Amino acid sequence: MIINKSVKNFKNRLAEVMQSDSVSAFAKRCNMSETVIRDYLSGKTYPSLSRLATIAEQCNVSYDWLATGIRFEGIAEVDNDDVYNEFIYRIPVYHKQLPTPEEARTHKFVNGTPPVMNYPLLEGWLSHFGFDPKKLLMYWAKGDLMEPEIGHNDGLIINTDIKEITTGGLYLLEYEDMTLLRRIRLTIDGWKLLCNNSQCVTILVPREEFSQYKIIGNVVQIIKNTC
Repeated sequence: MIINKSVKNFKNRLAEVMQSDSVSAFAKRCNMSETVIRDYLSGKTYPSLSRLATIAEQCNVSYDWLATGIRFEGIAEVDNDDVYNEFIYRIPVYHKQLPTPEEARTHKFVNGTPPVMNYPLLEGWLSHFGFDPKKLLMYWAKGDLMEPEIGHNDGLIINTDIKEITTGGLYLLEYEDMTLLRRIRLTIDGWKLLCNNSQCVTILVPREEFSQYKIIGNVVQIIKNTC
């Protein structure tokens, strides 16, 4: 039984990449039968890994996005010959979002925050941006406070190696028992913690209250949830 929502939605992404092509023309382009393509579009069947790779190549789209619906923004395309030789680092998920062993085993949150213990990143991407994998973590955004820039269940790579606070940067903070994702604007008197949602109240933090806020890190990558 198919329980993964991203797999169920493959037919929608296939229809998107076909654009104006007819089923016949698209099938010929991918060297597949019309019946196979129609079955994919109806959700009756799903492609094998090799056929998924063929479709992605013919449509010039990301294999990852076609398979999962997750689009990696801002990451340059890497030559496929190099990808398979790259080391993969696994960065931890933010400690407050770690699943219990039972949740991780049963994928209880498959349609919400993925119940994963860590997240894979390619060595080449880390090297390009100069990030230390030991200083990174994954945070799954919740709610609509930072939309449209960051939506519900978007994945955020957080760099905990903070040298200084940069005005306008996006930061993950802890205050008492709360976790806050906010844009920090530096002022003469302290910080303004901002949201993109106009209905969210700006939080003013005077300098004498800085110690009450723990800055976990700043957002260095947004992984859009397009499922």
